Amino acid sequence: MNSKYLIEENLRRVNARARRLRFLQHTSTLGVITALLFLLLAAALISGWSAHPLLVRALIAVLVVAAVLAWMVIGISILSSEPRRQWLAGLLERNQPQLLDRLNTMVYLENPARRNPLIRSFYLRIAKQAQGVLLQKTPSAPLPRARPLLHLLAFIVVLAATVWVYEQYLPWERFMAAREQRLAQQAEDKVEPEAPLELALPTNNLVEQQQGWGEVRITEPARDLQVTKVDVVPLQIEAAANEKIQKVGWTSTINGMDEKPHELPAPADARFAVYQPTLYLDELRLSDWDVLTYYAKANTEKDISYASEVYFLEVRPFREDILKLPGGEGGQAYQCLNELTALINQQQHVIRQTHQHIQRPPEQSHLQTQDRSKLADAEKDLSQSANHLYAKMATEMENKPIGEALDQLAKAEKELGRASQSLRDDVMNEAQNRERSALAELVAARKAFQKAVSENPKAFEEPKEEEPPPPIAEDLKKLKEMAEFRNEARAAQDFVQQTAAKQRDIARKATGSSRTNYNQLASEERTLQKSLDDFASQHPKMFNDVKPEMSDAQQAMTQTAEALQKRNLGARTNAQESVKQLEKLKDAMQNESSDQQLADAYKLKQMLDKQIETMSQCQQSGDGMSGQGMKETVGQTRETLKQLKSTAEQQPTRDAFGPQLRESLGDLKMVSLNWPLSELENAQDGEGRKKAAGKAKEELSKVSKAFEESEPQALQAARKNDSLKPGEQESLERGLAQLESLLKQLENQKPISEQNRAKQGQEALFNLQTGLRNQYGSNERGNQIMVQLERELKPGETPEVGNIRKLMDELRKFSLELTSQQAKKEDEPEVTNIDPTRLPPAYRGRIEKYFQRLSEK
Repeated sequence: MNSKYLIEENLRRVNARARRLRFLQHTSTLGVITALLFLLLAAALISGWSAHPLLVRALIAVLVVAAVLAWMVIGISILSSEPRRQWLAGLLERNQPQLLDRLNTMVYLENPARRNPLIRSFYLRIAKQAQGVLLQKTPSAPLPRARPLLHLLAFIVVLAATVWVYEQYLPWERFMAAREQRLAQQAEDKVEPEAPLELALPTNNLVEQQQGWGEVRITEPARDLQVTKVDVVPLQIEAAANEKIQKVGWTSTINGMDEKPHELPAPADARFAVYQPTLYLDELRLSDWDVLTYYAKANTEKDISYASEVYFLEVRPFREDILKLPGGEGGQAYQCLNELTALINQQQHVIRQTHQHIQRPPEQSHLQTQDRSKLADAEKDLSQSANHLYAKMATEMENKPIGEALDQLAKAEKELGRASQSLRDDVMNEAQNRERSALAELVAARKAFQKAVSENPKAFEEPKEEEPPPPIAEDLKKLKEMAEFRNEARAAQDFVQQTAAKQRDIARKATGSSRTNYNQLASEERTLQKSLDDFASQHPKMFNDVKPEMSDAQQAMTQTAEALQKRNLGARTNAQESVKQLEKLKDAMQNESSDQQLADAYKLKQMLDKQIETMSQCQQSGDGMSGQGMKETVGQTRETLKQLKSTAEQQPTRDAFGPQLRESLGDLKMVSLNWPLSELENAQDGEGRKKAAGKAKEELSKVSKAFEESEPQALQAARKNDSLKPGEQESLERGLAQLESLLKQLENQKPISEQNRAKQGQEALFNLQTGLRNQYGSNERGNQIMVQLERELKPGETPEVGNIRKLMDELRKFSLELTSQQAKKEDEPEVTNIDPTRLPPAYRGRIEKYFQRLSEK
């Protein structure tokens, strides 16, 4: 027998067996995948998939065809693959040690033997020796069977599960039955309903009676009020429901604190009630700048509750006391008080909207989500506004005793942010509590600021015009300190973040390794703690404001090192606690750095405004500043713009401002800003300085305006409006309400000091005069009424109740008459009579010719 033929026969035999096993394994895998797809299809049919039967049949056909094609591809690829002769020879050698590696050598020498006769002689000799061994015993190849058999077992299990599901749950029958039911339901829905019998309606509509309804309103004053602490406020509460009303009352809270219920008597009518309680603010012990929140509630016999809208009473000092603030209406104290009041008013509006959302939520869920999102955005904007106002106050009143007010404002910022998050998370009870807490902190900040101004009026006095501005060198020093702080803060935050990452790695190693490695981890922990301590000692300024967080982190790292050294079971927990404390330290440093850099941004804005003023003065008088002084001013301006650009483009202050500031300090804008500054710096004569200074002032003013426009919306609105003055439409109503309050106190003989009574009367007169003048202009009859009121409310004399009430009635009547006349006048078309003699002759001639032609037609 040919030795080569015998060897090839054995190789082919082993290769055929290997191919059968591979074919069995891949076929089983394909079977598992196909069975799982049919199981998935069964689950879809059982769960109520409403597809068309043709689509389902097509999907089944595609699965079957794809499985068959895949199976054919597997078979063809296995049959057409080249045999791995070296591997086959190794299998035969492994099961027949007597071959002594002859088969491996023959396979290796096959190709060289064809080209080299010497190698061929060796090859034939080895083949004869291998043939002799193979003739003695046919070797069996040790092919692995475990994997193919495991795949086959998996296929059998999945196939059995598939067959059981189809036999047990009958997915196709369920699918067709559900489809027939849907078609029948659709056909039934299309059938026209029979016309109802024309029967007389019952006297009581039972359907309407079953639908519960109810409403509670505060119809007087039905709006927010700004009052003084001696005012009297009459309320009118109305409640109605289709069921018996059992309990009616109103709830109040002072400065967002705990709610206090005020029960009202049981209604005489079971389904309708009207109450007219009177609020004496002095009995509620309210003081200046307090805010009283109140709303009405009613409960029916089925314990269904209804609530009115929320209203606010804001207690303010008398107008003359507000005007006594240092600097008057244009002073810093007045402006700051105005901005705080505006934020409080906006927070009141959000509280009212949240209350309405809870009482009457939209029916659609997406509208509810949309409303909550709007409320959350409003609270977030107020939080940012409080943060900006904090920075602005800290900058403009740097050396003034406003620390308590700033602390309260910082607390308000945090509560506003938490309220925003609670609204987004749809935790409405917590959101309401957070909103009231934020209102309380804002009110506390305003009261603390007012107290600081009252106790230290000289500290808030406006600087005199003749006082010289701070030297340029001092401003340059501040600019340098700002840049150094920004760089140092960024480096400190990066270092703490890297420390936290290394601590997290130590915690991971402690969790995943045995306690025998704890000594090495303890050494790493001590090294990490030492590096943090060394960095803190080198940069103490960065850690001064986060000492509690730094102490907690150091203590946690010390405990972790000791626990690792002692190989305690709690070392892993200690390591995780160290990570937690370092994360808190990092967050605290970011917050402190953000607050400081935001305050620096307002310092830069303050410097920019001073530089604009300097440019304005130079524009008016080009020779008013020396050449060296102008160069120093230009250099300071460039550095200010550079720092503002970093503030607008780098974190953490980038997100604190809108895009307007970044756009005004872009690269192209900086070129246009630098050009007039260079012209001003190099100007040789006064006229050139004036022109360059005017252009520089114009460009710098754009940056200053962009800064203001990039502030939060709530703060912008607070700056635009005077919240300490009543509106034009409110002045007249407020004056009448104050007179009514004064009359009630006189009628009820309420104790009130002569000074407060005089202030109340004078403020009522001021509001009445302002309202009449704004709404109706100067009017003789109105002036006469006001003269008589001034005579009755003369300080030092007790007013006559009857005379004042008579004059109030005349004033109301007069107001109604003028209002009706204005409405009638607005309804009449406006007619203008033009004198033709005032028209140009050529124009008059064309008009005459035009009408002449019309008459000829």
